[in-house]
Order: sequence, then structure tokens, then C-alpha cells
Amino acid sequence: MPQAAALVVVAIAAAASTYSAVQQNRAQKRAAAAQEDAADTAAAQQKNQEMQARREQIRRQRIQAAQIQQSANNQGVSMSSGEFGSLSALSTNVGANLANMSSQSVAAQGIGNANQQAANFQGQAQQWGMYGQIAGSVGSIAGTYAQSDMAKNWGTQNPAPITQAVGTPTGR
Repeated sequence: MPQAAALVVVAIAAAASTYSAVQQNRAQKRAAAAQEDAADTAAAQQKNQEMQARREQIRRQRIQAAQIQQSANNQGVSMSSGEFGSLSALSTNVGANLANMSSQSVAAQGIGNANQQAANFQGQAQQWGMYGQIAGSVGSIAGTYAQSDMAKNWGTQNPAPITQAVGTPTGR
């Protein structure tokens, strides 16, 4: 009977190990989904900040352009090459600033995506490691069982004792 109890304990331990592995896998998937949600929220926030900075940059450009035009009018050089040059330089600077903001935003989004992908791969690696540990435990249990006396006696019966029959040459 102790052999049967040992087998029951081994079966329960294997079932508990498998159940915990499944639960760990589910938790890792939920964590990965939460990380993706956080990354999406951070990307949206960054996009909002970029749009705010763009609006501010364009507002300043309009104010400076109006100041240049007013100054040119006040000095009597309206529509001159100096006014056009100043407005062109202003537009070039603003365009460069906006392009720089866009490139920083794209880079940050790429970094965020790469970090998320790395986190997903780390979760998968942990999951496969967990499966390996379970397989190793099952193999260890099976090896221990195979070496035990219980396995050696499993399914075998001791031969019946030989008795001498009556009326045979040796049994008289």
C-alpha cells in the first residue's frame, strides 16, 4: 500500500506542477498585455506632447513673422529682400525644428517597440525554461522510480513454490 500512496503523491505533484506552469503562463501573457497597454499610453502621451510643441513652434513663427512684417512696414522697407530673407530664414528654422521633433518621436517610438518586443521574448524564454524544469522534474521522478525496488517488483509475481507430487519417482 505505501507504493500506491507514493504513486498518488507523485501524480498529485506532477498535476500541481503542470497547473502552476499553466497559471504562470497566463500571468505572463497578462503582464505582456499590460506592458503593451502602458507602451501604447506612453506613445500617445508622447505624440500629444509633440503636437503641443509643434503648435507652440508654429505660434512663435507667426508672431515672429508678424513682428518682421511690422518692423519692415515701420521702416518703409516692406516687400524688400531683407524682409523676405528674414521670413525665409524663420520658416527654414521652424521647418528644421519640426523635422527634428518628428525624428525624435519616431526614434522614441522605435525604442519603445523594441523594448516591448524584448520583454515579450524574455517572457517566452522564462516560459520555455519553466517547461524545461517541469520536464526535468518528471524525468527525475521517473528515473528515481525506475531505480527503486517498487519498479523492480512492479507487475512481477514470485513463482509458486515447487512441490513434489505424490506418485512421482522422488515423491513416492
